[in-house]
Amino acid sequence: MNSGGFPGQTRPSRPVGRYVPARGIYTESARLQRLGWLRSVTRAGLSSLQHTQLDAGKLTGNIEGFVGAVEIPVGIAGPLLFCGENVQGEIYAPMAATEGALVSSATRGALAVTMAGGGTTRAVSQAMTRAPVFAFYRLSAAGRFASAIPRHLGDLRAAVRQVSHHAELVSIEPVVLGRTVHLRFRYTTADAAGQNMTTACTWHACQWILKQPHLTGDEELESFIIEGNTSGDKKASAQAMAEGRGTRVSADCLLPGGVVERVLKTTPDELVRGYQHIAAGAVHSGVLGSNANTANMVAAIFTATGQDIACVHESSVGQFILERRPDGVYASMTLPSLAIGTVGGGTHLPAQHELLEAMGCTGRGSTARLAEIIAGFALALDLSTVSAAVSGQFASAHERLGRNRPVRWFQLDELDPEFFESALGTSESPGAKVTSVEALHLPMGPSVLSELTSRTVKKAVGLFPMQLRVDRGDVEEKLDVMVKIKPTDREVIKMAGLAAGLCGGPVATHYRRFEERLGFVGCDVRELALYEQTDPRFTSLVPRPYRTYRDDRREAYVIVMECLSDMELMDTSEHARGWSRRHIGITLRDLGKLHSIWYRKEPALLRMPWIGHVPNAADMIGMRDLWLALADHSVEEFPEIVDGRHHDRLVSYIGTIDRWWPQIEAMPRTLVHNDFNPRNLAIRADGRLCAYDWELATLHIPQHDLAELLCTALDPADINATLVGELSELHRRSLEIHAGTAVDRAQWESGYRLALRDLAVNRFGLYFVAHTVRHYGFLEQWWRNLWALIDLAEAADES
Repeated sequence: MNSGGFPGQTRPSRPVGRYVPARGIYTESARLQRLGWLRSVTRAGLSSLQHTQLDAGKLTGNIEGFVGAVEIPVGIAGPLLFCGENVQGEIYAPMAATEGALVSSATRGALAVTMAGGGTTRAVSQAMTRAPVFAFYRLSAAGRFASAIPRHLGDLRAAVRQVSHHAELVSIEPVVLGRTVHLRFRYTTADAAGQNMTTACTWHACQWILKQPHLTGDEELESFIIEGNTSGDKKASAQAMAEGRGTRVSADCLLPGGVVERVLKTTPDELVRGYQHIAAGAVHSGVLGSNANTANMVAAIFTATGQDIACVHESSVGQFILERRPDGVYASMTLPSLAIGTVGGGTHLPAQHELLEAMGCTGRGSTARLAEIIAGFALALDLSTVSAAVSGQFASAHERLGRNRPVRWFQLDELDPEFFESALGTSESPGAKVTSVEALHLPMGPSVLSELTSRTVKKAVGLFPMQLRVDRGDVEEKLDVMVKIKPTDREVIKMAGLAAGLCGGPVATHYRRFEERLGFVGCDVRELALYEQTDPRFTSLVPRPYRTYRDDRREAYVIVMECLSDMELMDTSEHARGWSRRHIGITLRDLGKLHSIWYRKEPALLRMPWIGHVPNAADMIGMRDLWLALADHSVEEFPEIVDGRHHDRLVSYIGTIDRWWPQIEAMPRTLVHNDFNPRNLAIRADGRLCAYDWELATLHIPQHDLAELLCTALDPADINATLVGELSELHRRSLEIHAGTAVDRAQWESGYRLALRDLAVNRFGLYFVAHTVRHYGFLEQWWRNLWALIDLAEAADES
């Protein structure tokens, strides 16, 4: 029995597993059937595809073989103030993307345009083209056909109207290529993008042509194809650039010089000069148009609003122009071929439709509005991107933190029983056998360096709690450990540079000048070396180390230590008010013990290979430009925290740094923790301090850790001269006792006062840089405590 195909041909049996079942059935049960089949074929779990909010029954015309949906993060850029023909007021744009810094950059550009009074936008025209090709046997027949077709424009319009009430045939342009004729049908398509609509319309128009022998000739036509590739569909082309395909739209603005400097972190001259170099490069390389980043904006909004993503190629062709004006910079963006619609395609999908509604882009005439919104935000993004490039922010914001050489990074699966047996064997548990290793799920406290760095590097970095089953011969027990896998110092330096780059302007510039002097060099190996110390004054006050592992070739820096439990006040940076007088007293008592180890042993400490760059007066004075840039950034970006009085005093401290920092350098110094705040401290049940995260440890006066603890752990209501004096004296006396040497009280108080200044100029300036990238809820209170303590210290000094 014939089962289909040509007469006499039997359908071959289908190999099991090769064909997707029920491609054309649009029901939830069919979807799940396909998904189950896919799991069986690929042996992949595909659990993320199990559930979807999409209604399979509403996806006819959108997808075949539907198995699930992929989520893409959507961020909101803006607001951007529009003064356009079809859009006015402040608008937020949805951007679906997975590229970091993109939404932030668009928002920065939008802020600049808004502060400049807004952007003017205009949708100039709308057209969609389709270009069938007719092949004849000889050029003469092709020529006769090309000459005749324009005389039948009315007939072809009538054929088109039989298919669509929305598409209007505007013109037909014959293009003769040898014995072929490409007919460029040009339509307007109302609020639809029109690719499918114009295909159907053109097909019917061509069917009319094929029925007219006086046009095609008597057996002179060889073949006909619905699209001969001269329409530029889904391709960047010079033709679309010049004539437009889709919506042609422009946006412009005039940026005052102050806005360029304040928001874009560059100068008008630098911005225009950099743009000229970029435009020249585009011409030399044959780029269609000239822009910096249009494709990112077009792709992000297309994805978020259900546009045909394949049209990003042609739609992102754009002409970005910057001109120097006496009062600032003129900027414009023209997108000549924006293939968009607000009906049809994926615009009916629930999330996409809601995002179109949020921009007011539904209903009659809304395609022009959407085009103007895309052009305005494309202008904003290009302004931000070019500004970032000329000021050095772009490279840091896209720093990959990698190496050209291949590196076999340390992997989490290497944390196996053998690895931990070695750890236990070096921690006075010889012969112990680790029978299993299991990851623990514990809440992790915030770590500024590790958190920011882990966002960018493509390897395991951070804290990994593990539970080991340990066989000690006569008994099997569970042992919880914490594995800390550290980024390299270069990765930390570059990640901090990324944050500085996003701040732009002088912060980005001067960070690059001084990045080697900010204490990050050696942070990968320093903590490992410290956990290898054997002095009981240190080992009794830090987490118990089981093992350190270092392999420079693999960029592997690993510490295995006790998993802290039954601690008081662990990871309390966001709510440090739990720190009582007793807790702070314990901490300062034990801090004196820690400081006593290296007190007055500066030459010996400087000889340690792990100490890295040590702060000194010459560097602190030489880095004045950076300190001033940090002060300016803090007050400009966070005026709700940093007021003008604070800024003025910071500038005064920086201006006199050549007088007071040499005093710090002349005082007795020791190894300080240098990040001594509630994020890195806890109190054990037996009343001992436990201090961790030692990567920033350095040579400094001991009062540095004292000052940092007080401004981060004290309750604001408790800050008074009596309590602060008692706590400072407690620390001084503990250091004196454990070091076995006198510590001059007057010099101690002077050093404490100068340490507060140093924190204000240096550490808190860097905190505000990090705050630009990631909100730190503790920072405002720490900052206010710092100035309350400075006021007390300076008042005591004056009296």
